[in-house]
Amino acid sequence: MSRLIRGAAFFLAVALAVLASCTGKPAAPTPSPTHGSVAPSPAVSSTAGESIGSPIDVSVLTGRITFSSGTDDVWVVNANGSGLRRLTTNRHDDFDPAWSPDGTKIAFRSMRDGNNEVYVMNANGSGQHDVSRDPADDWGPAWTSSGKVLWNCARDLGFGFHGCTANPDGSGLHVIPNDVYVEYPSGSPDGTRIAFMSQQPGAHGADPNYDIFVMNVDGSGLRQLTDAPGEDGFPSWSPDGRKIAYSTTRDDCSNSKAPDCRVTGDIGPYQTIYVMNADGSGQHRLSLQMGMFVDWSPDGQYLVFSPGLQVIRPDGTGLAPIPITGTGSDAQFADWGR
Repeated sequence: MSRLIRGAAFFLAVALAVLASCTGKPAAPTPSPTHGSVAPSPAVSSTAGESIGSPIDVSVLTGRITFSSGTDDVWVVNANGSGLRRLTTNRHDDFDPAWSPDGTKIAFRSMRDGNNEVYVMNANGSGQHDVSRDPADDWGPAWTSSGKVLWNCARDLGFGFHGCTANPDGSGLHVIPNDVYVEYPSGSPDGTRIAFMSQQPGAHGADPNYDIFVMNVDGSGLRQLTDAPGEDGFPSWSPDGRKIAYSTTRDDCSNSKAPDCRVTGDIGPYQTIYVMNADGSGQHRLSLQMGMFVDWSPDGQYLVFSPGLQVIRPDGTGLAPIPITGTGSDAQFADWGR
């Protein structure tokens, strides 16, 4: 699948998430006894949007969450929902932000130069500058534990992406030497490994086949962690490096024949949040609430995901929204920092 098609599929997923938030609840379940394979057993059993156990008291949450309002601008809010602040006001799309390990900077994806570039700014929105600096596509910004910017870069490729790193000022560019397709990379807390989603051969359509892989930071030691139908992607390491959270379409009725499979209508597949051990074992669903773009709290006690800012514990309990108003569009691409 070309980068253009992949980009269209991405924006389709964002539209899907926004539509779900506008309707107030996901579409009703539609059993499908003839398609795909049965998804792994969930850690908890719930209907979409239902909290297992008492909802989390968001007023006690600490740290800051950066997110984008759809794909329009980057914002930051305290994890308890207070202190909302807009950081970018460019007329072009600025979105998909990620905190630096020390909480002083935010990397984000911008289209202000006419193509996808990775930018970095200070945590207050000042000092916005291009880090990737290439006419080919650059997106999926993240950070290494040593404070380098990490993203997927298309430079010198006719198809697909490498993993790239650079210093926050754009110097010291390094292309990770590996022939595998790398998208939305996530650096492990100990700085030794990179998890990422990779397009599989023959991937196509609105629910292309992606799986999650891990490699060493030098590109060696490639290992596949997931093998479900449809898309497994957007991985996020737990702060202790023992687990990886991700979103998947394996619970969509086109991929699952389980009686609790889900559909969204005609705009794309249904995404749910899963957690697995860092070696790929123990894959389990947290909730049937639709969700993408998951990230861990700095203390590892919670996860936040979109659409909106939904918070849940790693065992699937306590699902609750973090209330925010005034952004003009639903929150996407949440990233939880100190």
